[in-house]
Amino acid sequence: MNASADDGPIAPNGTPWWELTVHPGTNKRFGQERRLSAWLWFNKRIGETFTMNELRDALGPNIVGTSEHLNRRLRTLREVGWAIPSYKDDGSLKPDEYRLQSRGARYWLDEDRKAYKRFKASARIRRKVMDRDGWRCVICGIASNESYPGEPDEAARLTVGHRVPQERLRARGAADNIDNWRTECARCNEPVRDEIPDPHQYDEVLVQVRRLSRGNKQTMLNWLQKGERTRSELDRAYDQVRTLTHNEREHIRTYLQSSTSKSS
Repeated sequence: MNASADDGPIAPNGTPWWELTVHPGTNKRFGQERRLSAWLWFNKRIGETFTMNELRDALGPNIVGTSEHLNRRLRTLREVGWAIPSYKDDGSLKPDEYRLQSRGARYWLDEDRKAYKRFKASARIRRKVMDRDGWRCVICGIASNESYPGEPDEAARLTVGHRVPQERLRARGAADNIDNWRTECARCNEPVRDEIPDPHQYDEVLVQVRRLSRGNKQTMLNWLQKGERTRSELDRAYDQVRTLTHNEREHIRTYLQSSTSKSS
């Protein structure tokens, strides 16, 4: 199928993609994941919410009605880059409500689906990322089950997120990998990923680090080695360093070790 000819909501046979039951020009069944992805792509804007009942109404009587069945279909989309949190991920959502946080592969198009390169975060990968990041959110520094400042009843829950959204990487022809994954608390992971700017780049962060005094470099080194910090005048530089990839942070640490070992 020519993806460039199928950018719109209407399939070659004149039917909206999400209303198809048979693949155009064949006798092959048109799967529910394909219909779901097409309906979400063309009928929901980034940040909008939807419910299971809304999906059933939109996709018609041929969609299987149980919520668990539809949830499995949504999980398939999440595996190809779609971010669709539920109330379990986002406390602002109601039960049976979901948000389209970012789009992934155009699953209804054969070539797009087959060509989509994804880095799947298995349980082993997630643990590896969290072990690497010291089991703390790299954005705000909070640890799992710690209370947020001024909110003693709100405990942090850790998850794994992206420095650069997968869809943005794909648009640039870049591959996702473990260096793009980082530990985030659920609160820092909430913003709509396609609307946030790219993180600070290594070169610009290194410039900021180099401007620090020798004593502040030593403090920065201590923070990097501990994987956490205290609030001080170094917050701005340290916050930028924390947004770098793991390998880039290692380069900063090496620079700081070299810089602080020199005589004044």
